Amino acid sequence: MSSIEEQLFALQTGQLDHDELFHKEITRLNIHQRLNHMALHFAKYSGNICNCILNSNDETVLRKNIIDSFIISITCFNTLNIRISDKLAFENIPNISSIDDLGRAISSTNKTNTEDPLWLVRSFPVIVGNLAKACESVDHLEPYAYRESITENVVAICSLMLAAASFYKIDLITEVPSRLLGVKKKSIFFDHYVSR
Repeated sequence: MSSIEEQLFALQTGQLDHDELFHKEITRLNIHQRLNHMALHFAKYSGNICNCILNSNDETVLRKNIIDSFIISITCFNTLNIRISDKLAFENIPNISSIDDLGRAISSTNKTNTEDPLWLVRSFPVIVGNLAKACESVDHLEPYAYRESITENVVAICSLMLAAASFYKIDLITEVPSRLLGVKKKSIFFDHYVSR
């Protein structure tokens, strides 16, 4: 397993532990309900990111929402029982040894036009809408490849957030655990779980 695969899987196992301990109200839902819940998170973050870029220029809020979107994409991968590294094609890209390298490579291979100040606004809401369509199709029992579509859109969101993190110089390896720690500290069981 390469260094990048190990880093991605460490993020997944850390997220799994976090969700199991601190988000039982979500992990106890059935898979469809969990994915619907995550789609709502993405809709919220997409709106926040659009507002930051179009209106407020608040880079602190923008960075927080990029990190949170990446975190929720990890939760989705875990819910779907998929290793992130199995879905991000980086084996044939040279000089990838870190999450930041991966974000830069995704940005260049996906031809993300980061010269366009609205590149994130043009992409994220569209992907989130596609994910919502896949989640909604399950409710209607439509003849729709919902699992494939959900997976495809989760991969797209994860990839987009890796590119965004690289663009905004967000170190996901340190920022994700830091963000999760802030969430954990809100729990009345925080001291109980950390002392084990």
